Order: sequence, then C-alpha cells, then structure tokens
Amino acid sequence: MVDILMATYNGEAFVEEQVRSIMAQSFTNWRLLIHDDGSTDQTIAIIQQLQQEDSRIVLINDNVCNLGVARNFIHLVTYATARYSMFCDQDDIWLPNKVETMIRAISDFDQTIPQVLYSNACLWNNQRGVISDKNTLTYPTTIRQTLFLNTGIQGAASIFNHKMCEIIRQPLQFYAMHDHVLLLAGICFGEVHYLHQSLMFYRQHDNNVTGNAPGSIAKKIQLMWANRSVPLVSSEHLEGLRAFYGCFQSNISTNDKQLINVFLSLPEKSWFARLKTIVQYRFQLFDSTILLIVKFLLRRYI
Repeated sequence: MVDILMATYNGEAFVEEQVRSIMAQSFTNWRLLIHDDGSTDQTIAIIQQLQQEDSRIVLINDNVCNLGVARNFIHLVTYATARYSMFCDQDDIWLPNKVETMIRAISDFDQTIPQVLYSNACLWNNQRGVISDKNTLTYPTTIRQTLFLNTGIQGAASIFNHKMCEIIRQPLQFYAMHDHVLLLAGICFGEVHYLHQSLMFYRQHDNNVTGNAPGSIAKKIQLMWANRSVPLVSSEHLEGLRAFYGCFQSNISTNDKQLINVFLSLPEKSWFARLKTIVQYRFQLFDSTILLIVKFLLRRYI
C-alpha cells in the first residue's frame, strides 16, 4: 500500500490529467490523498467528479487552508498511514510504471530507518513536448553536498517510508519547501537513494511554484552567470535550515552538526573568511568545491 499525497491550489487546468495518470498506474494498491489549500477555481469540483469514478481518491475536508505549498504537503503527511508515501504535484503527469518501479526499488532497503528514494523526471510542456530527459542533475547523500543547493531534490519524484513520515510530520517554525525538509531528514537520520530513471513528465509552465528547471549542467552554468545578481545563499532556505536544526539538533550526528553550525555561521563572517571556510570544510555544489567557489566569486553571499 502507498499513500500518494497531492497538495492542490487553483489547479483546474492540469489536475485532471495528473489524477488520471495515477488512476492508470500499473500498481493498483494506492490511495490518493488530496488536500486543497483554498482554491477559488474548479479544482475541487474536478476532484469530486473523479472521486465518483475511483474510490481510491480521497479529498480531505478538514477546514484547514491558506497553508502555502510546503505546509500543505507536510499537513498531508499527518494523514499518511501506508508503508510508503509519495509526494505528488497537481500539474505533472506520471508514467504508468512510476509507483510500481519506485516501490520495488525502495523495498530493497532497511525499513527500520528512515528511507527516501528519488527517481528522475523528463522536463515537458504542451508546446514542445519533452525538453530534456532528466530534471535532477545532482545526487547528494551527505550534508556537505547539500547545504549550498538552496533546494531539496524534487519532491514529486520521491518515495519515502513511514519512518520518514514520523520525522517530517513534526512541525517546524518555518519551511522553505517540503522537499528541502525531506532531503535534510534523509541525510541526517536515514538513507537517501536515487533511481536513475525518468518516471514522470515535470510540466514546465508560467505558474510553476518551484520555477522552471534548466535540464543540463551546461544550462545551469549559463544560468549561474546570467543570474549572478541572485545571492549565493537563499535566505529562505537558510531560514528553513535553521528551523530544521532548531527542531532536530539533539538527534543529529556530531559531524553533521559541526558542518551545519559552520554553514549557519557564514553570514556573520567576512568575505575572505567565508571563502577560507568553504575550502577548509570542502563544501560542495554539484559534487564540486571548485564549482561552488566559482559561484561564490560571482555572487553576493546573501
């Protein structure tokens, strides 16, 4: 059994196509839990119509709304009871074997500890079709590789076990994004795995909450130059890390705690001290300290 967790908000243009892609999954023992954040369009009406076709679709009506994307997804985690859970965006399209393939992959790992596994995704839009055959271009498994990413790995490409649910459902004072918390929890308390298959179409359009994806390392480097006015460190993700650390620090390993503390101290340091610290602690961006230094030299820190 898997709980698929879909957070919706004004998604009338795409939500039916996404839900039908879930209804068409080769793995059938699923429950689609949907929580709407106060849509003012026809999103709820569309979901209610789909419920008439498939009893596995559950629209949660708990009078909680205006949470924002991250808190809406974390709110859904509190309803998850299955052995595995999967985040699901309202506007993507899942390939028919996505759930089956990911359950088979994650079940190989130790379920007594928190586990998260990520697949890849094709970048896609209605006009051009497939733009790139993969969205995820970096595969961090350590805190050193993660802190300067300003993101998590794509939440809608994840599957995680109930041990992970028990961690990430704990409320934090601030969220950058739900998938940021998921990646941090996997690295600090369990295991993070990657399945190098693209199992969904990640729809690219003007209303993407998390922004359009570049699709290649070369494109990312181009964007690094084009967006050099953007800070090296996202203040939002820095605040999200502080909230995560404030909640869980007593359970984080000594080595990870040291790296997080060093990273959190960097905004108070001088330019030269920051550069020296990045080199000393071998922080990485896309598995490279050199690439991180280049980005550091191009941009203001925060």
